[in-house]
Amino acid sequence: MIKPEEFPYIKSLHVNDCYAYKDFDIVLHDYQPFSHLILTGKNGSGKSTILRAIDNYILSWRGKTAFIGGETDPIKQIYQLESNIAHRASQQGNDDSTVKTWQKKLIEFKKINLGYTVRPNTFWPVHKSETIYSFLQAKREIPNKIEVNTVTKEADFTDKLLSNSTTESFIKEFKQYLVNQKVYQAFNQLNNDKDKIENSERFFIVLTDTFRKIFEDDTLELVFVQESFEFYIKLSDSRQLTFDTLSEGFSALLSILMDLFMRVDLIRKQVGDYSYNPCGIVLIDEPETHLHLELQYQVLPLLASLFPNIQFIAATHSPAVISSVKKATIFDLTTKVTETDDVAGKSYSELMVTHFGLENEYSNIADEIISQVNLALRELKEDKIKLRQKLEEILEVNGQYLSPTLRVELESMILQNV
Repeated sequence: MIKPEEFPYIKSLHVNDCYAYKDFDIVLHDYQPFSHLILTGKNGSGKSTILRAIDNYILSWRGKTAFIGGETDPIKQIYQLESNIAHRASQQGNDDSTVKTWQKKLIEFKKINLGYTVRPNTFWPVHKSETIYSFLQAKREIPNKIEVNTVTKEADFTDKLLSNSTTESFIKEFKQYLVNQKVYQAFNQLNNDKDKIENSERFFIVLTDTFRKIFEDDTLELVFVQESFEFYIKLSDSRQLTFDTLSEGFSALLSILMDLFMRVDLIRKQVGDYSYNPCGIVLIDEPETHLHLELQYQVLPLLASLFPNIQFIAATHSPAVISSVKKATIFDLTTKVTETDDVAGKSYSELMVTHFGLENEYSNIADEIISQVNLALRELKEDKIKLRQKLEEILEVNGQYLSPTLRVELESMILQNV
């Protein structure tokens, strides 16, 4: 089993070329055994591009995208690709389909360089069955109409784990996996296999507790109907939801959770230790997708607590996400500013200004009210009576739009000038 100090967590990135953003370093803070990384920045700053580039590297190390001779070191692949492109283009021309494929691959490899403490190209192929890697892209949800009609072999899922199957393939079959667990649980009870019974029960207890947290329902139950191979999420108000009928927000979050629950459970069975917390790296593009603000704040802390040895690298537009997690490096791709997890102590309004490009913490409506006050102060500053009347009119007309903070700011401006 792999210990965190043995795992090749990412320690730094050097961005060579990310469209408009080039030649800069992202150095993760020296939290032990690793730092999470949260990328922020305006649209087009390269957040998703960097995640895809990291994905390209890790898949290469794990042996999925080795183009040249089975080589799993991306740096060596760069040199080999450059040589092969030049040779083939001289014979077949630049419009050759193979040349174009290699050129595209070369561009992907050249976007970033990664820093790490353990050589990943020798580590990943040997330890694939004991470690986790997943890339959860921005568009994700549980598929509609997931039908399960029979039990499948556990080995089918193990094969997916070892063959670098995509997150989408795991999500599509998570209900099948749950059905398998319930059926095998019944077999284990018939055979009086106490260890397997206990491990299966623990799996569903953790799963149910997690559902209770995200649904904010302490009495929620996960009900299995064996006649139809169907699962129901039974809520305290007597509603019963299937996985097919969940809102987009819950569907997006459960797709992350089920992908990782399945991988962890499979690895624990591989190593024969159900207390084992596998090491790994998980990339998440926009973890806040479809989530209301409270769940945006909960998503990364929940994942970090459930999977303590996984390094999460996320790209986000949400101040709730970047202020939620400890032991994280927050890097703004627009300003190139790095911050530690002291961001967790900042207000959402402050983060909207410092990390997401807003000029101030107020809405457009509030900005218009402030503009009206400033205009009155400029135009009527010589006539105090008319100025006071105008300001009182502005406050009266817009009173319903004034938050306590905005009202205090406006009254302070007025007192200084009247």
